[in-house]
Amino acid sequence: MPGVYNVRMPTIAIIGYSGSGKTTISEWIANYLDMPCIDTDVKVLEHLGMSSVQSAWDEEGEARYREAEAEIIPDLLQEDAVVSLPGVFPMSESVKDALKNVPMVINCIADEETTLARIAKCENRPRLHADDLQVRSERLETYDSLATHELESSGDLASAIPRIQALLTDLDSNRD
Repeated sequence: MPGVYNVRMPTIAIIGYSGSGKTTISEWIANYLDMPCIDTDVKVLEHLGMSSVQSAWDEEGEARYREAEAEIIPDLLQEDAVVSLPGVFPMSESVKDALKNVPMVINCIADEETTLARIAKCENRPRLHADDLQVRSERLETYDSLATHELESSGDLASAIPRIQALLTDLDSNRD
């Protein structure tokens, strides 16, 4: 049921650890609100002229990839769009500062079992050097501090839709 809202919504940022469902949820929200959906990984890859995160890390290095994220994500967060942020990266100060100006920042949180299962299915992502659950645990506090809303995202999309709709209703009612 796309286009439920007749007014333009402001930027909605989707954050959370890798495997939390950010991409799927971002795409659903964008379709539901008839808004553009921006995947920051795609934009960073375009910026670097690369085809995958793994190739960018292999050819440019992780440090250059992180630099590119810090360079372009703050501008993307000024778009009237649903913006899905990378889930594994240590968030730069410029991105954290930009998120403070976004009216809705949804932190997607999947349980550990779901997170590991989803990460295992993802073949085009570079593997971190640390244990995924350890890194996830360290990042959850940062995501929580930046979020205006939290979304439990362990189940399938169908089970999350009512919770997403409730969050969007909250945003819409707070705009008046």
